[in-house]
Amino acid sequence: MSGRGPDGAGSATWGRETELSTLLGLLDVAGAGDPAATVLSGEPGSGKTHLLRAVAGEARSRGWAVLPAVGVEAESVLPGAALLSVLGPVRGHLGALSPAQGAALTDALGWGPPTDSRADRFLVGAATLALLSAAAAQSPVLVTVDDVQWVDDESADALAFAARRLGHDRVALVFTHRSGTPRPSRLSGIAVLELRGLPAPAAGGLLGPGFSAEVTAHLVSETGGNPLALVECRRVLDPAQRAGAAPLPSTLPVPDTLRSVFVDELAGLSAPSWRAATLCAAVAEPDPAPVLAALDAEGLDVEECLSGATGVLVLEDESLTFRHPLLRAAAWHRASRSERLSAHARLAQVLPPGTARTWQRAQAATGPDADLAAELAAVAEADRTRHGFAAASRAMERAARLAPERVRRQEWLAVATGDALIGGDTGRARRLAAEVLASDAGPGPRATVLYALGLIEQAHGTLVGSRDLLERAAQVATGRRLLRTLAELLGAYHLLDDTAGMLSAADRAAAAADPDDPEQAMLAAYVEGAARVVEGRFDLGFPLLHKSIELLETDPALRDDPRHLVVSSLIPRYLMDPWSALPYAERRIARAREAGALGALAMALSVYAMGLAWMGDHVRAHAWAGEAVELLEALDLRVDVGTASEAAALEDAYRGRHDAATRHLDRARAVVAANGFDPMPPHLGRVVATCALCAGDLETVVEVLEDQIARFGGVGAFLEPLGVAPDLVEAYLVLGRDDEARELSARFRAAQPDPMLPQVAAMVARCEGLVAPDLSSAEASFERAIALHDPRTDRFESARTRLLRGMRLRRAGRRVDARTHLDAARLEFSAMDLTLWSERARAELAATGEHAQTRAGTGESLTSQETRVALLVAQGLTNREVAAALFLSPKTVEHHLGAVLRKRGLRSRTELARSLALGHGDQAGPGPS
Repeated sequence: MSGRGPDGAGSATWGRETELSTLLGLLDVAGAGDPAATVLSGEPGSGKTHLLRAVAGEARSRGWAVLPAVGVEAESVLPGAALLSVLGPVRGHLGALSPAQGAALTDALGWGPPTDSRADRFLVGAATLALLSAAAAQSPVLVTVDDVQWVDDESADALAFAARRLGHDRVALVFTHRSGTPRPSRLSGIAVLELRGLPAPAAGGLLGPGFSAEVTAHLVSETGGNPLALVECRRVLDPAQRAGAAPLPSTLPVPDTLRSVFVDELAGLSAPSWRAATLCAAVAEPDPAPVLAALDAEGLDVEECLSGATGVLVLEDESLTFRHPLLRAAAWHRASRSERLSAHARLAQVLPPGTARTWQRAQAATGPDADLAAELAAVAEADRTRHGFAAASRAMERAARLAPERVRRQEWLAVATGDALIGGDTGRARRLAAEVLASDAGPGPRATVLYALGLIEQAHGTLVGSRDLLERAAQVATGRRLLRTLAELLGAYHLLDDTAGMLSAADRAAAAADPDDPEQAMLAAYVEGAARVVEGRFDLGFPLLHKSIELLETDPALRDDPRHLVVSSLIPRYLMDPWSALPYAERRIARAREAGALGALAMALSVYAMGLAWMGDHVRAHAWAGEAVELLEALDLRVDVGTASEAAALEDAYRGRHDAATRHLDRARAVVAANGFDPMPPHLGRVVATCALCAGDLETVVEVLEDQIARFGGVGAFLEPLGVAPDLVEAYLVLGRDDEARELSARFRAAQPDPMLPQVAAMVARCEGLVAPDLSSAEASFERAIALHDPRTDRFESARTRLLRGMRLRRAGRRVDARTHLDAARLEFSAMDLTLWSERARAELAATGEHAQTRAGTGESLTSQETRVALLVAQGLTNREVAAALFLSPKTVEHHLGAVLRKRGLRSRTELARSLALGHGDQAGPGPS
């Protein structure tokens, strides 16, 4: 699709053939079932909109559904405005969504009467994904969003979430972004196509005949090759100037002065036409009715106003818009303050009651107005019920500006801060919080904004910064706000290894909690119980933690509140008993999925995955650790992504997915570095070494673990001294460093207290079996280790001990005895779906002369997403139900299910369910209830 010359239909994309080809390539990719998204970025006048229209036209000619939206500055205060434009044409597919997602989208876009739903804002993104996927099942879909920098936050969040989670749907998304304005952070990770200035040959083609080569080169130099500026040059230069026979104007329409060129054009309008342009610039919607009504109310002749604005305003197809987006900005820039205020006031008079009218009144206000402030506060509350927290924040801020009372103004600014935090607008939250803190605000507003800043710093900054802000919040907070702050503060102190800080938070929680308020009593018991456990006072800590669980499970308001999902997940960690979460973990996670509380869900899944791995349930650990990482990245939340990435790295390494494990480790290292921690703290060091062991990189195992011993005493998972010894002893032996292995094994035993934890004692015995000088001694040690391994929490290590014992027996020539242990290890690894280790056991077994039956299928390991799909399909869920639960599209679920059946050599969902029920690699997992 190349241009046909300056006056032809293709002139809009003249010189942009390469960029157009790239964009059309997105249609080819998405049409084949691989979603594609890009951000088209360029300066004003670079041709972004024309390229977008060209791609949309080509898509329509291919039978695609095109769903367009345009960002307008004045519209950014209206939550979901752009999303409504995109999804309106495919509303008929709403029935394909889960009830929770359908309700969230209906509320957000005003497609039904308001409900009392308080679903997480990210559920709207999941619903957007599901609706686009449903539409794409009928025909390919192209979503175009022009001027994304002016799209309301709620719409941008939902569309960006869908762009990241579409997996195998025929959907393409193209956003245009005006360079020089902040690119929404939510679009990070989406490919960017930069539009540069046109070179001289293309510029000459766009300018057309009559322009000399010298003039063309000069114009390209002066305009930077900006297409719109060149078109304006073609319009304003006379033939002599084009030929170079007359001097060029001193001021050319170069990019930085495009607005001034349009301002000059506007200056030629008559007074009535200028009034029409001012009113049009002040209204968000292209609906001409408000502008026409305003002109009529002022006694102006509507036809005269519009005919005089020909070339500036375009009235067609029931819409009134500017010829070019820059004309709108230029008109508003040229208008005086009194003209702007007058336009807003007149529009407020002619608009029907509603949000648009309220905002016009607010923008016309010049001083305090208690009634208008209260009306804006009501708008904010309505926005919250539609999950429009970013819009609610803007409404509350404007209400605060109009509130006559100082105290009310500060309180509402604090509320606006909290709304901005929930809405994901951290920049706005920081700005509003700083204003509250710089004022003489009372304790309540100060506590609110400091708490919000602490959470922002925790998610996007450093733990030290978060701790300091939360400490300041705790100094002025009261009631539930204080207890919630202390619970967050406890977590920060724990991650910073500050036991004294944890104990201080515990003392304050115990002293401040109202025992008659279940939430305060629950949080106080949790904070104090966790601190006492870390202190080593299990006798004090365990009863308090059990009390916290009891309150969480018995109080109706707390039982399924997603806000407490993370606390309920952390309690078993402090109890050092993952089994204690079994009565409620799956139900709470399912409720969070239904509510779309993705932030809390992501962090809880991170903790849950570690508990599952501890229990030997590596199938679900693999599934949910991977989902935690995906959600944390999709939501741009740094908090806990390190923990989740470490868990995901281990599970991938256990399956031989070394590239994936390396990517997870890189993320974990980035989190450690961002928080200013040691580059290889003990928890990360152990994970790095284990992944290296799985990959057969024994030199790295030795390097990392020797460093851990030198700097941290090599503490293990139970904080036992020299707990890294088992992996290092094994590496030493394989590398032929037998003396060092024996010496370390002896040091490992000597470093342990008496009595040892059974899990630690098992590992000590395993080391002694590995370094034993004779087979008889080795057998006795291995036997002791197997007896000490707890089958509930040592499943993986128990299987490894059997593998190592079988290997020792085989090398001693006792092949028959070796087979017993090697086959037991193989079966156990296979039951946990740890394909790397089951294949190692199978190889050792083959070396004894016995060949175990291989698993049907390709033998490939499942990815985390494939495992999630398999678990939920095995429960009897349909593809649509699985998609809703996992925030994926049904097409992606269908693709993953096919991969699962192929890799496992199965033919149906029924066979998959039977396979998992028999324990062939998987176990049932948590799904919607």
